[in-house]
Amino acid sequence: MSTTYEDYEREYHGILARIRNFLAGARNYATLQEAQSMLNEAKRCATAMQGLAEVEGNSLRVQESRNLLQRDIGPLSREVQRQLNECQSQELMGGTTVSLSGGGGGYQPPDLESNYTDMDSLIRSSEDLLRESHSIMYETEHIGNTTLLQMGRQREQLENTNRHLQAVRQVAEQAKNILTGLGRRALKNKIALYCMIALLAWANLYVLHLIYKKHHKGSSGGNH
Repeated sequence: MSTTYEDYEREYHGILARIRNFLAGARNYATLQEAQSMLNEAKRCATAMQGLAEVEGNSLRVQESRNLLQRDIGPLSREVQRQLNECQSQELMGGTTVSLSGGGGGYQPPDLESNYTDMDSLIRSSEDLLRESHSIMYETEHIGNTTLLQMGRQREQLENTNRHLQAVRQVAEQAKNILTGLGRRALKNKIALYCMIALLAWANLYVLHLIYKKHHKGSSGGNH
């Protein structure tokens, strides 16, 4: 059972090769029915390839798998259906014949039993095709559900990553605010320290001035 894009691709090309061999060789109603059944299998493979490519996010493979339906399956389906219609027409027309024997001619009635057998065969083949179509539809639905589930998981992962980034951004903003506050506080402390140093320097100068003034007055009084 194919599980990867490459597996479906190999199965797809193998089915197309068998169909082309059928069309290139001796064709009859049974082989054409088999070719039509294999075309449905090829459609299933192409649909699965497209679904897997969409899950992988590979746009090139998505476009390539879409082109398979138009490039390969479409023309082959039309050719097989055309040849099936020709075979059905030949089988239905072959039931009524006009026979000429001797000098006179007579009408031979159609072989109703043969016509009924052909109709039963057509009905059975239609039922088989319908069942195959239902099988392909169910498998396509399963692939679609699987694709949606995987996309939902990827969306959940992206949402979790987004929430994590928002939390990191909030922590970084808080850290920025704390660093800004510390910087402002350090600047205030620095300014206050400079003011204290300037005040102490002025006080020292003032004290020196008073000492000098007192000493100068003492010296002047001793001279007198």
